[in-house]
Amino acid sequence: MTGPAGLEQGYRRLLAWYPAGFRSEQGEEMLAVLMAGAQPGQRRPSLLESLDVLRSAVRMRLRSMISAPQSQGWADALAVFSVAAPLFLLAVDILEVALPYRVRATSRFPLLEELLSRHPEVGGLSLLRVQFFDIAVGCQVIIAVLALLGLRWAALAAIGASAAYVAVASTWIDWIPRPLQLLTAAAYLLTAAALAASPGPRRGRQLLTWGHGIVLLLAAGAVQASTLRYDATTPIMGTLSHDATPSVSLVVTIVLAAAALAVAGLLRVNRYFLLLLAAMFYPYVMQLAYPTNSSSGDLLGHPTPAHLAVLFGPPLLVAAAAVIIAATHRRASLPAGPGQPGVA
Repeated sequence: MTGPAGLEQGYRRLLAWYPAGFRSEQGEEMLAVLMAGAQPGQRRPSLLESLDVLRSAVRMRLRSMISAPQSQGWADALAVFSVAAPLFLLAVDILEVALPYRVRATSRFPLLEELLSRHPEVGGLSLLRVQFFDIAVGCQVIIAVLALLGLRWAALAAIGASAAYVAVASTWIDWIPRPLQLLTAAAYLLTAAALAASPGPRRGRQLLTWGHGIVLLLAAGAVQASTLRYDATTPIMGTLSHDATPSVSLVVTIVLAAAALAVAGLLRVNRYFLLLLAAMFYPYVMQLAYPTNSSSGDLLGHPTPAHLAVLFGPPLLVAAAAVIIAATHRRASLPAGPGQPGVA
């Protein structure tokens, strides 16, 4: 099929991407406009025409898929998360210092015995003497304060600076379990998206309730218990003598996590906020499922592009979806300009 007939069929295939209701009402009119704007002798839609029609059609389908309550729910969830996530990281740091456990090396590990005689705690007050830890926590304090003050872009800049410091720092805290680093990275990623796309931390501060606080404190306790178990069961540390029993830590982790979910359900915490929390915890949980210091299974110690995709793919997808939905809600909420029709 060539000539005008072939061009018309090409345009109809492009217009098929629009929702059926829109095509039935305005499809023929749009086809007439496209045909009238075609160049003499044109046999098929140009690349720019195709991209423009597809972009408009996909945007219209997204808007039709996302109801007003859904987009408002996402916007509010992002606003709350932009404040709650930095506070949650601080709670995790406080518990890491306040609730350590002690390890004792056996005679089979003389070098470890000498090291642990100087640093016998996993976590604890000794962390406050580690420069890397102090700077990292100091950055988290700054981010939390800026978010509480409602300074969206300053908090976003602080997240970027903190992430850059962690990436280039030459000092690594070997006695802090690695999953905490993944939890922080995922929290930073999603908090940055929340700060950029939500109504802002001021709105989040207004929506934040004591119910959110209880859920986050229980979750922070579960993180501390699970990291104690993780460190106690690593190939080297698991052969040492511990004050913490891995089975007890596992039970405490399950109980606290179940309590957090129960409280969230009873208080009807925004389900989109809970989805953001689940995305934040995903890399952390994945790392817990693999033994540290293994040559191929350690997602953090020996990362490959596939490992990084497994760890951060889902949080990235959730962040992107949340940003798109919140941005759609924000555009739909803007008042129409002079001479422009309102948006329903």
